[in-house]
Amino acid sequence: MDYNKLDSTQNIHSLGVSYLGNFLDRVGFTILEVNTGPHHPFQLLARINDKYLSIVVRTACHPEVGTIDSSALETLIGESEEQGFTPHFAGLSVIPMETNSIKINGSAEGQEYKVIFNGISAVHKSELLAVNV
Repeated sequence: MDYNKLDSTQNIHSLGVSYLGNFLDRVGFTILEVNTGPHHPFQLLARINDKYLSIVVRTACHPEVGTIDSSALETLIGESEEQGFTPHFAGLSVIPMETNSIKINGSAEGQEYKVIFNGISAVHKSELLAVNV
């Protein structure tokens, strides 16, 4: 499949953030903040049962899955500690349901994408040490 037709990495990223925000809302989280910029310390701030989660979202085109680098992980953990949030990471993969002339921006009405999401993971300082070794 030719994923170069998906227009831009920003659109792919925004699609993943939107998907995850909607998913978390459906399962009972309250979404307090959404940041679609990939360089923000986190993309979603969510609350459930008086717990606050800051979530970095990374989205890639299938078969790739979004990943986080050590610098972004360090920033997420530092910002989260400062604010009293629990840092989390979600890596998503997006695949178009139709593969002919697909574009996210200016796409045909009714365009569908499948998002592959295997959950969010809490991240800790110990993981930073493992990444930086």
